[in-house]
Amino acid sequence: MTDTVPASLPAVIELVDEYMYRVLKGAEDSVLVIGELMGALTEPNAEVSEVSEGSVGRLYPLFGDLSDIVDGFPFDYGDGTEMIAQREIRDDAWDWLTTARNADGLKAYVDRWIARSAALPTIEDGRPFRDIAR
Repeated sequence: MTDTVPASLPAVIELVDEYMYRVLKGAEDSVLVIGELMGALTEPNAEVSEVSEGSVGRLYPLFGDLSDIVDGFPFDYGDGTEMIAQREIRDDAWDWLTTARNADGLKAYVDRWIARSAALPTIEDGRPFRDIAR
């Protein structure tokens, strides 16, 4: 059984596709592209107005986690931070674009990336920094 599927699912998929293709083209800073995507997902007049439901609603915080890596949040990788952020975002874009374009595919994609995000270091002052269960 899948999450609730908003009527705007095709619009969400089309929107995210556009940004993920931009990430993979490599002509722009992928962190900035993900930031633009997050803004597009929350645009009040966008066709993706139902973005808060089910797996679709979990996209925004997932992309937020990826863009936070470059800021050393929740874990500072030191000199490798930019490279790790770029790698994770490119891997995410590739995974998105190779995922089935339906509710089940979206749920599987979100679940994979929440698990991958959880596998990255998330310790601050010796304790878990955030709850990734969402």
